[in-house]
Amino acid sequence: MKTIRRTAAVLALGFLVQTIAVSLARAEESTVGTNVAAGAISVIATLITIPLKLVTCTATVVGGGAVYGLTMGTSEIVREELVAGTNQTCGGRYYVSPQQVKQLAKESQP
Repeated sequence: MKTIRRTAAVLALGFLVQTIAVSLARAEESTVGTNVAAGAISVIATLITIPLKLVTCTATVVGGGAVYGLTMGTSEIVREELVAGTNQTCGGRYYVSPQQVKQLAKESQP
């Protein structure tokens, strides 16, 4: 029960920080508030991204490996899809930088 409360509190805090940070991040000039908001959102997004990316990567490898095993390694199509899927889900960054947050904030403005 404590874990659920802590998780709910962290999610609520994250939502609050994101809501406040978006209004600060819309400034045209880079200010201290914008940098702090982008940094806070970056930390929260990274905390969400790491476990999701690890789960997705694991699921891709396990599922793809099982299908590849069922075909006894004879299916070239399955092998190609497994390699492409693994590169897509397991590759890349496992963190979100403040610069990415600022770029997304600029792109989302009307």
